[in-house]
Amino acid sequence: MKTKAIIMMMSIMLGLGVMTRSYAQDTHTNVEKNLSRKAKRELRKKERMAADQFMFQNAKAALKDGNWVLEANRLITKWGNTIPVDSNTNFVELENGTAYMQLAFAGHNGPNGMGGITLKGKPTQIKMSTDKNGNVYYQMSVIGNALTADIIVRLGNGDNYASAEVNAITSGARLQFAGQLVPASDSSVYRSGMDF
Repeated sequence: MKTKAIIMMMSIMLGLGVMTRSYAQDTHTNVEKNLSRKAKRELRKKERMAADQFMFQNAKAALKDGNWVLEANRLITKWGNTIPVDSNTNFVELENGTAYMQLAFAGHNGPNGMGGITLKGKPTQIKMSTDKNGNVYYQMSVIGNALTADIIVRLGNGDNYASAEVNAITSGARLQFAGQLVPASDSSVYRSGMDF
């Protein structure tokens, strides 16, 4: 009887010891797993930042070369209303000494055949500057048959997301394009053949 009690006590003690040891190993494995998740997250964050910085440098070089396209995925009116648009057909572009601005709204009629208008003109008074935070400002005046406007492009430091504010000189209208700024050679925009 005593032998059975001792064996039973030993079994309970061994069982508790194994369970405690197993729990301790699980806790250590979870800590190790969390550290590896944090390390993976940090690695992904660094890769994303490096890619964004590369895109920023490409956009900055495109502005400097004078061959760039701001592919707008949203328009902001002078009253602050935001309109989501297709970046393939809504853009501000400077290519080979000619500036283009195109608006296209699906499902609407417009002079360019895409529900909007395509304007072109010659850029003058081009100025490029960088502030103390590394943000790039690009200003130009554009004169064309149907477009006389001042355009200010703002490229934030760290990625190629930019905005272009178009201020029409003759009518006082203002429209802001916001989206990705890329070199003209890398752009996938579709320009209407009917421009003014």
